[in-house]
Amino acid sequence: MNQNQDQLSLNIGLDDYVSLDKFIHCNSTQDFLSYLKSTISDDSISNLYFIWGGQGVGKSYLMQALNREFISLGKKTFHMSLRDNRITSPEVFQNLESMDVVLIENIDNLQKHEDWESEIFKLLNSALTGQTKIYLSSRLVAKDLGVLLKDLESRLSYCTAVEVPEITQEEKIEALKQSSLRKGITLDIKTIQYIVNNTSRSLSDLLQLMNDMDNFSLKRKKKVSPALIREFLQLKASSSHK
Repeated sequence: MNQNQDQLSLNIGLDDYVSLDKFIHCNSTQDFLSYLKSTISDDSISNLYFIWGGQGVGKSYLMQALNREFISLGKKTFHMSLRDNRITSPEVFQNLESMDVVLIENIDNLQKHEDWESEIFKLLNSALTGQTKIYLSSRLVAKDLGVLLKDLESRLSYCTAVEVPEITQEEKIEALKQSSLRKGITLDIKTIQYIVNNTSRSLSDLLQLMNDMDNFSLKRKKKVSPALIREFLQLKASSSHK
């Protein structure tokens, strides 16, 4: 693997907090989480997986968590996002069949050019004929990607689709409770309701907010409360407008 690939792979950091076991467990997520865990096994039924779902449902978290799981098993992994603006050539996909696991986020951002699509096609082919396991993530289902290369369209149909569902409002509230308890923070319902009502409804944004609030409360040496959340959000809003 060349130096450029090493740099891109390392760009997605390994957050100690990220884990499949720490993803939100609720009625909406239990089935797909159980299935996703089963794909880690060496004797899983497929080597090709297509993880899809709307904006903010946690796809990036799941891809990072899968990466951690495989690394803990001693597997050679390569993890990148097609939103990385340093990816300027389809050569980044070459020779990845030497990896045990390849994880590519935002495949819906793949450039609509034959040379790019051809390299992805070759990579997917290597999973069908070899041992490399490949995970793709996308906001769109595979058939809606609008790829130009018919061979690639056919290969994408071989992928096992795994939908990441949108959780309910009640489950988002429970997600905040779970996240805060794991951080040793006890939030009352008034504080949780304030967060839900005054910030993004996206699950990934809510969980990132909890992480940011945890750090902010430590710096301020204050308990997380509606007042502290309001202070944090005001500082965040003012800094974004500078």
